[in-house]
Amino acid sequence: MIRKKLFVAFSILILSYFETTAQKLNTEPVVKGDYKILKLDVLSLMGLGVQKMHVSYETSPLKSGKDHLPSINFNLNIPLSSTSEDLNIRYGAEIGGEIRFYQLKRHQETPIAEGAFLGMGIDGGAVKFDRNETFYNSNIGAYKESNVIYNRVRTGIYFLVGGASKIGERLFFESSIGLGWNNVNVKPTNNEIGDGYQLQRSDDNIIYLNFWEGKGQRFYMPINVSLGYNFGNR
Repeated sequence: MIRKKLFVAFSILILSYFETTAQKLNTEPVVKGDYKILKLDVLSLMGLGVQKMHVSYETSPLKSGKDHLPSINFNLNIPLSSTSEDLNIRYGAEIGGEIRFYQLKRHQETPIAEGAFLGMGIDGGAVKFDRNETFYNSNIGAYKESNVIYNRVRTGIYFLVGGASKIGERLFFESSIGLGWNNVNVKPTNNEIGDGYQLQRSDDNIIYLNFWEGKGQRFYMPINVSLGYNFGNR
């Protein structure tokens, strides 16, 4: 319930900010190729649990409609490190794509790739990492420590809301938040602790939910704050 309230509050904040800062810019209808925005996520580099390099590319494949503008956003995530002392990212990559619909802003005659947008996306990939784990044998009352190497495969789908603003001639600022479900399979590759020992989860932090051992559906919230440069015609 708390996460849902935070999601709604964050969404309202984004929408209200970009609505109140709307400016009357180019009123010519958007055509194919007007937007070719390459973006780097600054929030991912600062870190939110797992630090990663998030690069995205947004383009407008169609001309704008009467009250909305569709765009496609491609994403690449490369995990680099973790803020947890027990979790070490080795390597991996995740890719995905989003379809976005920018809404017609007040004081605008035609929708552009600025202001509020709604959308949905899919993503997934594989990551290899290791973490220090604790195992317990209830039969003999003994603990064992071990560094376990894991492979994680994930695919997900999510809905998102966000906003974009032009802060220079070709420079853009963007922020978005999503909520979705993904299928996660986290498997150990070198677990040779011995019979009778059970894993004692060492980190119950919800940020690392998708790095817990096991297989199943788990929720996730992609959050992005990025700067981009438009190589298109607009």
